This record gives sequence, structure tokens and C-alpha cells, in this order.
Amino acid sequence: MELKNMLIGASSCFFNKLDEESFLAYARAGIDCIEISGKYIYYMVTTEFPVHAAEYGNLARRCGITPWSLHLPFSRKVDISTEDKELRAITVYTDKMMIRAAAQAGAKVVVLHPSSEPIDDEHRPERMRLSRESIADLAAECGRCGVKLAIENLPRTCLCRSSDEMIALLDGLTGGDGDVGVVFDTNHSLEEDNVHYVKALTAAGIRIHSMHISDYYRDENGVLDERHVLPGEGINRWGELLGAVLENGYDGPLMYEVPSKVKNRAVPLTAEELACNMQDLRAGKIR
Repeated sequence: MELKNMLIGASSCFFNKLDEESFLAYARAGIDCIEISGKYIYYMVTTEFPVHAAEYGNLARRCGITPWSLHLPFSRKVDISTEDKELRAITVYTDKMMIRAAAQAGAKVVVLHPSSEPIDDEHRPERMRLSRESIADLAAECGRCGVKLAIENLPRTCLCRSSDEMIALLDGLTGGDGDVGVVFDTNHSLEEDNVHYVKALTAAGIRIHSMHISDYYRDENGVLDERHVLPGEGINRWGELLGAVLENGYDGPLMYEVPSKVKNRAVPLTAEELACNMQDLRAGKIR
């Protein structure tokens, strides 16, 4: 696929709601598809998403928006790698319910955090083992539902902060049930160059199933951290990075994970401003 032919998409975190008004706003701005994203309470209580998943998917499509992916809920307690056996069982049970809901909504990809944080060095091997065990279980559910499972690269002390850790975590799990791959977040790699991370995945034969596109930067104290600002407002080398993603064989959308209330702006972004940045990125104007 060529960059200029890619669809453009937005996480529902932009408006933080799933309704006709927000779906129409995306469509009117020229955005093609959406990642459905929410925390546990939003999914289970506010929207009762597992019960109404097909209705939300149909509403999005009627408004001109295609559901591309669904982000599974996450928190320090909703964590597939937790050493608390009861919490881990509840998390996996919830994720299986949401995987079935994702399929009912028409999503093609399910996004999963391999852990929460903090994780110290002493507990890291065990957290990796538990995460792998949970991923294998969830991959089987994805296989039954006909959706792809995408594991997200995460920052700081989370699992998969490096390409080596992602490759080790997914060793032996790719190419089977659920078609396990990666969702690459372009503002989470704090210790390893983004381009190097993507090329390492490609060399290991691990596919990128989806993306979370945003930019990041160092603050006034020189600290690099996730910022979720628009591409072109941070340090990413977009031409080189997207070239590496395409070399991986990626054929999904340019899926943005940018909130309307970004950290470096006093006034919230509009859907039109978001879409304009997407179109510039797709046209190669943001390097």
C-alpha cells in the first residue's frame, strides 16, 4: 500500500463518547474510520457496550464511519499481567466479552495492553509470563470471533517498552489463533528509536495490525514522555517512520489517538483540524 492511498481514522478518545453527534462530526470532517475506546466503567456501565455493540457499529456505519478497531479496557487493576490471580481472571473474562462485542460491532482489530505499571525488574519475568499466558487465551477467543489481536507497545516501566521485549513476549504466538500482531503507538517509545523498533518487528516477522498516531516531545526539563499531540508538533521523523511501517506490510488506516484537549493547546481541536493534519500526513507534507 502507498501512503497516499491509506484511510484516515480517529480514536473515539477525541470526543470521549460514542453517539450520533460525534460519529457525524468525524464523517463531515472526512475521517473514514474509528477506534472504539473506553475504560471499564464506560464500556460496562455508561454504555453497556457488550449488550449494544451491534447497535453502535450500525450507528457508526449509518453516519459514514467504519469501526476499524476496539481498544480493550485497561487500568492498574484491569491488567492481564497482574500477579493477583482473581483480578487477572476477571480481566481476561472481561476482555473475552469485549472481543465478542468488537466482532458484533464489525471491528477488524482488537487492541490490548500487555500490562499496566509500575513493574520493577524483580517482577518483570513473572509479569511477562502471565501476560503471554493471557495473550494466548485471548488470541484463541479472537480466532473464534474472526478478529485480529494487536498488542500495544507501551512506555516507561510497562511491558513492551522495547522491541526486544515485544518480540520475546510474542515469540511463538504469532501466525496462529487470532493472528496476533502489534498496534504501534508512535509516542510510546521512550528508550528506543521508533524507526528501529518498527524495523526490529519486521525483521522478527511480527506484523503491525494497527497504529496509534500522535507525536511527543521533551518538556522544559528534557524529559521525554507520551504527549499525544498532532504529528509535526513533536520529534517523530514521520517520513522515515511511516516508510518503515509500510515496509512491515501494514495495510490499515492512519489511526490517530489524539484527544481534542491536547496538552500543548489552550483551545480544543476540532474534528476538521484533526482531519486536516491527517490529510497532510498522508500527502507526505509532515516529515
